[in-house]
Amino acid sequence: RVLAHTQISKVGLRQKKAHLMEIQVNGGNVAQKVDWGFSLFEKKRSIDTIFSQNEMIDTIGVTKGHGTQGVISRWGVTRLPRKSHRGLRKVACIGAWHPARVSWTVARRGQKGY
Repeated sequence: RVLAHTQISKVGLRQKKAHLMEIQVNGGNVAQKVDWGFSLFEKKRSIDTIFSQNEMIDTIGVTKGHGTQGVISRWGVTRLPRKSHRGLRKVACIGAWHPARVSWTVARRGQKGY
């Protein structure tokens, strides 16, 4: 795999930090892949020399982290009425009496995103 980054200053955004990506190298044995990657080291490459037009690529990414959130922000649950007792940004019913446990399908608060 080859680590590559963008030249974010040429995009014209307020962002200063470059995007870093890991690109898989296919073809040949390990030594040839290492030599090809080493030949590209510290050189500018345009995107059309790496990828062709309409080429299918696989991407892997992670979501942006949002910390601990409640059920309204995390799952999009509807708020309870204004006069509800003990808060209104909750799930009204988290399950039946039996089985005496909360199902994993019930929306609960927790980590939102990565």
